[in-house]
Amino acid sequence: MVPMMSNEDVKVKHSKRIHQKKTTIENKIKLAKAYNWTDVMKQPHRYLKCSLFSCGNKNCVFCANPRKIWKEDTIQEKRQKQKVNDD
Repeated sequence: MVPMMSNEDVKVKHSKRIHQKKTTIENKIKLAKAYNWTDVMKQPHRYLKCSLFSCGNKNCVFCANPRKIWKEDTIQEKRQKQKVNDD
């Protein structure tokens, strides 16, 4: 049988979730101000779960896959190769 959570526990967890969302939005607003991105300032809640630097353009240096642009391994591939070489 699963123990029931008290009403206080539910309130605390809910307030932590709300606080986490607010701080994430505040941090992204700071970044947007630093880069002068006015479209982010209009609706900051839209960027809660996505990166500000991800424009979705496959030719963009930030968003593109490094294997396709510079013929270089991704970070995960480099890490795996290093683990294999260390063993």
